[in-house]
Amino acid sequence: MNTELKINPKLLKWAREDCEFSPAEIAGRIRVDLEEYLAWENTGTGLSLDDLVALSKVCRRQIAFFFLPSVPPKTRKPTDFRNLEPALAKLSEKTLLAIRRTVRFRDFLLQLHGAEYYQDKYSWITRYRESFAGRLDSEESVLWIRNLLDYPIEEQTADSGNPETSYKRWRNSVEHNLGIHVFQFALPQEEVQGFSYSDSFPYCITINNAYPATSRSFTLFHELGHILQSQSGLCKPHDIIFRREDTSTEYDCNSFAGSLLVPTKEVVSAKDKDTIFAYATRFKISSEVYLRRLFTLGLVSENEFFPLLDEIRKSVLPTKPHYLKSPVTRSINSRGEALFNSTLEAMNQRKVTYSLASDILGLKINYLSGL
Repeated sequence: MNTELKINPKLLKWAREDCEFSPAEIAGRIRVDLEEYLAWENTGTGLSLDDLVALSKVCRRQIAFFFLPSVPPKTRKPTDFRNLEPALAKLSEKTLLAIRRTVRFRDFLLQLHGAEYYQDKYSWITRYRESFAGRLDSEESVLWIRNLLDYPIEEQTADSGNPETSYKRWRNSVEHNLGIHVFQFALPQEEVQGFSYSDSFPYCITINNAYPATSRSFTLFHELGHILQSQSGLCKPHDIIFRREDTSTEYDCNSFAGSLLVPTKEVVSAKDKDTIFAYATRFKISSEVYLRRLFTLGLVSENEFFPLLDEIRKSVLPTKPHYLKSPVTRSINSRGEALFNSTLEAMNQRKVTYSLASDILGLKINYLSGL
């Protein structure tokens, strides 16, 4: 026989709303009558331990969360720039969880390093804005950022590289040279490609790891474009093609990303799918990104663009899933080298406990002891 528990009902309602569930949806997921669930949310009584376990799994919260004395602040979500119909804009559980994890990583890093650390890290942004305010995709501003990232075009186009190694190089440069953390989670492809936070320290970018490396490189710099404009954004840049009043911000960030990956002086005209693919392969980007650059620079007309875009999209192969066997490798891939190394260093210096480090890195304590 299960003993009835008493929880904080405000926390139950908060957890449900944070997951964007209606009362009917959450009642259906844990298989209880709606009236019974609403009674829990009103009084916090009448739940069994089994009920609480079911709720904790659905809401992705620890059981202890429901006994906290006060309601925490709402999870800060980025501005939605996807320009979708309301029925399609609702975020899935996976994406909402990724947002929560990103916010938690940011809070942890700020507590670990402090605001002054990041103020110093981001001194380059002040210099950038003083020099290039309002000129996000100008050739001068793009080259300034490329120089800061220290990934010369000769290395980017070297035959020995591939899109995955190129993306890793870009990602590490953004983390180490710009001080912006880059996280990765596998999310629904039809929903989001990435999001970013620049409302407070530290700045960060989260990438949908379900996309191929060529797409992730483009998304990385699309989100960097938002950060350079002091914006926090939730984005699907793949869907933005032409400038419209309600998508001009996304268009500008796409233009910035394309210009950074393929500087103007490197663009060579092409009029067919195979030639476009050859040049895109050289830069470790997708054919679609190269086609967009051709269109932006007036090397492909609107009448030529759409048939080529359709042809390119039809030839794209499904993304193969990434199998990373080592738990440590998976942790670094998801959290980035900067967060991973900072956490290990803090643990070894006894600034954080093994338990907290284990939780942040998603690794069992026995793995940490050997690192």
